Amino acid sequence: MDKGQYYVTVCASGGGGNFEEIIKSQKKVGYKVNLLIVDRECGAIDKAKKYNIPYVFLDKKELGEGFFSVMDRTIPVNTDLIVLAGFLTIINSAFCQKWQGRIINTHPSLLPKYGGKGMYGVKVQEAVLKNKDELAGCTVHYVSEKIDEGEIILQRTVKVNEGESAWELGGRVFLEENKLLVEAIKVIMSRQADQNI
Repeated sequence: MDKGQYYVTVCASGGGGNFEEIIKSQKKVGYKVNLLIVDRECGAIDKAKKYNIPYVFLDKKELGEGFFSVMDRTIPVNTDLIVLAGFLTIINSAFCQKWQGRIINTHPSLLPKYGGKGMYGVKVQEAVLKNKDELAGCTVHYVSEKIDEGEIILQRTVKVNEGESAWELGGRVFLEENKLLVEAIKVIMSRQADQNI
C-alpha cells in the first residue's frame, strides 16, 4: 500500500450519481477510488468506464448465499473504507462485523425517520410528503447489522416546498446527498488519522 494513500471501495446499484461525485472529489479530499462493486447492470458501470475505475459485477442470483464471501474476497486488501452509494443489497451481519467502523451508507431521509427495510428512493420522499413534514434531508451513517440504524456521521436538511412532487423533492435531496457523502468520507479520514497517531 502506498504510504499515506487512502483507498475507498464503492458499492452501487443505480445511476451512479453519488459514485461520480466521489470520483470527482478524489484529488481535492485526498483519497483514491480503487474499485466499484455493483449487484446489477446499472448506470454506475458507465461512470466507472468513463473515469477508468475498475469494476466488478456480482450477480446475487448466481452467487446466492455465497454473495458476501465473494464480495469480501473481491474488495482490494488495501481498502480503508467501503461506501455504499445507493447499494440496494442488505449487508449481512458477518460482513458488517468484519468491516465495522469502515463501512458507511447514505440514506435519503433524516434518520431515524423513514429508515429500514423497503424505505429507499422515492418511497422515502412520498412518506415525507404524506406526513406533511416541513423538512426532508439525507443522512450518512456507519453500517450496522440493523438496517439504517448505525451511528449517524452527518445529516443535511432540505426544506420541503409547497406543492412539489416526491420526485422533485427526491432530486433536491439527492444533490445534497452527493455533497454529504464526500463530506462524510473527509470526516472518517480525519477520525481514522487521529486514531492512528
